[in-house]
Amino acid sequence: MSLVMSLDKLPNEILCLLPFYIDNIETFTNAASSCRRLRDCLYTALPNTILRLAAASAPTFFSPHPHFLVAATARQVSDWALGDETRTLALREAFQGGIDSLYEFCLQHAGLTLEDIRRTHLARFSIINPLSDKIDKMAGRQWFATPNFWNGGVSEPYTIYTEADRATFQMIIYGELFGRSMDAFLQPEKNLPYFDIRTRIDYFTYCLPDWVCSSYPGFARLATGPYAPHLERPSEGDQVALHHILHCGRWRRMWAAAIRSVLGGDDAFTDEDEEDEHWRKRMLRNALQSQGLEGMQLVTLPVDKIDNEYVQKVRKMKQQIDQLNEPPRVEMLGKGALTPVSFAPDPPHDVEIPCRNMWGPWTFNPDAASDTDSEEESDPDWELNFEVIEQ
Repeated sequence: MSLVMSLDKLPNEILCLLPFYIDNIETFTNAASSCRRLRDCLYTALPNTILRLAAASAPTFFSPHPHFLVAATARQVSDWALGDETRTLALREAFQGGIDSLYEFCLQHAGLTLEDIRRTHLARFSIINPLSDKIDKMAGRQWFATPNFWNGGVSEPYTIYTEADRATFQMIIYGELFGRSMDAFLQPEKNLPYFDIRTRIDYFTYCLPDWVCSSYPGFARLATGPYAPHLERPSEGDQVALHHILHCGRWRRMWAAAIRSVLGGDDAFTDEDEEDEHWRKRMLRNALQSQGLEGMQLVTLPVDKIDNEYVQKVRKMKQQIDQLNEPPRVEMLGKGALTPVSFAPDPPHDVEIPCRNMWGPWTFNPDAASDTDSEEESDPDWELNFEVIEQ
């Protein structure tokens, strides 16, 4: 008599344990598609188990690795940490270990459903790849391939190296991490929690490695993560590349056109030089650029293809900003001509601080700790705070 028992003879209690013994997400989905009973049992797997299986299939199915899975789970770890000082400290420590450290942090504190995976993969074709192509045309290989590049071929020639796919995910991850922080400034009456400037800058400092990133008075770059002493100096220039992207005319015009298309009317969102932009327009631009994967629909899809709920969300943000009496406070950071970094998510200025040492000499201005919009002085113990986190 045969002692071999087929899977369909096993009790459901045992079949539901199979995900713990499956090697990766491909095996999982193949098994789930084999029969209805096995599918029903496997689909009881917890989101963290699904994420573990997805991680086992990376980078084959989830590239670029680890950015793809970080982008898919970053909002969950943000929600987990937001408003809790101890958890925020843990998130900052994860940032300081670099993108691989943040990835491990996401594996520990987040999860994915199969629907999450399907939705993100569909977004690769409708949002991620089109955005990457746009970035490549404004700062990547296609940009450099422009005829007469240095002699009028492009309006803002610059020596940078941009990995367009990676830059795309770096910006998406920023929005997934810090998008909810913007709510605190759109609805100040609710006293919602938000991540502070240092936490946001930590992300850019360590998860976007750059060979120019170094300490200067007022900013301490720890010898950790991609800058650990046993590692070679980073060869990437990701901070400078993203800084160029977020400040360049093509990026700004792309967002201005997208915002106009949603708000309606040619004068709904005009496109001035960055220095002349009214604070309300700057805040709306930053808010929309900080919405993660969902927010990038604006610049990759025509209005009639954008999720209607998100279109309404954009219009509501505009109304909320119009109702504000004053802009969010800022803190003056950097070197030389100090940069006003908003307490609200401010990606173009957040990314400038860690790579600021490449521009000009340090000029200490004790009267520029905060501008007239801020009632809170710069934190003189920022470097000390970094050391505490490192311990």
